[in-house]
Amino acid sequence: MDLMLSTHDTGYERADGPTIAKVLASLDGGRNVLATLGVSDSSYLQATGSVQSGFGLDLQEGSIERRFRTRDRALPLGWVTEAFQRYAQGDLGWRDQVEWEQERIVLPRESWTNSWAAYLALMIAVAGAIWLWHTWRAAP
Repeated sequence: MDLMLSTHDTGYERADGPTIAKVLASLDGGRNVLATLGVSDSSYLQATGSVQSGFGLDLQEGSIERRFRTRDRALPLGWVTEAFQRYAQGDLGWRDQVEWEQERIVLPRESWTNSWAAYLALMIAVAGAIWLWHTWRAAP
């Protein structure tokens, strides 16, 4: 499994333990607040926060319905680094050491007003109304 470690502006393919530790230690709460380790956009471990205030972890396992976050949003750097390194090795035993809650993400429903078909129908209706108005005015 090819893991990618990424921040807002940098990516590391096949990140090793020291690289993971360095990236997590660089999260300062200012410009750098996020590090993600994963195989895809749908399967990853993500840390948010800073060394000073601690970190929260988000874990997604294949789909948005399987997205979890730690209840504790102030986890220490050492523990988060170990969790990331174990995740990179495929060891998921660290997950039982913290409390998780499932994150409920409600996807917005598409409104009919966002549809090109609705706008096309509206344009045809307006064109028809204009044509009828001109026909009515031109009638003797």
